[in-house]
Amino acid sequence: MSGYSDWIQSSKSQRIWLEEAMTALGQFAFISPIHRIRHWNQAKRRRVKCWAKDSECVFCKQGIAKINEFTYGIYINTDREVRYLSATLATHTHFQQLFSKLIDENINPTDIVFELKRTKIKTTSGRAVNGYSINRTDIPEFIAEKFRPSLYGSDEQEWRWTVPEEIANFLKNKEGNVTTLIDLFLLLKDNFSGIKDNDLKTYAIKLVDNNVITLRNVREKWI
Repeated sequence: MSGYSDWIQSSKSQRIWLEEAMTALGQFAFISPIHRIRHWNQAKRRRVKCWAKDSECVFCKQGIAKINEFTYGIYINTDREVRYLSATLATHTHFQQLFSKLIDENINPTDIVFELKRTKIKTTSGRAVNGYSINRTDIPEFIAEKFRPSLYGSDEQEWRWTVPEEIANFLKNKEGNVTTLIDLFLLLKDNFSGIKDNDLKTYAIKLVDNNVITLRNVREKWI
């Protein structure tokens, strides 16, 4: 489509990506990605699986940092073939925040063609990192709902994050602790300065019940 870049595609798989400053169009096949934990293998010059969940991981023992990788299925044109975009935690958070806002407006995010740009984005802590920005367009959907994988009957796809996953993970070991709305808001503000105060206040309200931190409202069914 005029004015947009073509996605770069792997010759060995359905993986796609963009280089710096490139902008392309995509329609999501689903909103909940596949989450994998990886390590960077310097010798092989590529990411490799973290084995900590299944057994002992040699990369963890060597102190090599874990990388959160989120893989989204995307349509990049009208040919009904799903391609796969790998996103960092920062990009994943940006995607999920936008999806959640659309769902609040009774809009299915998988009905929309988005503009995705490879650029600098802010993490929840306020740092600038490489990632993908995302904006809604008015371009007609590439693939109609009847030709897309059904979101119904999928326990994972029927849920959306009402509080960013990063915040939920940060509070995992604090669930059940006594606090106040103000104290929790200040704690979130200290650790997630990249998120607007009004959004942090909204999250704090969802995360406190009778002066106790609770995570039961961080996700909800939207289908």
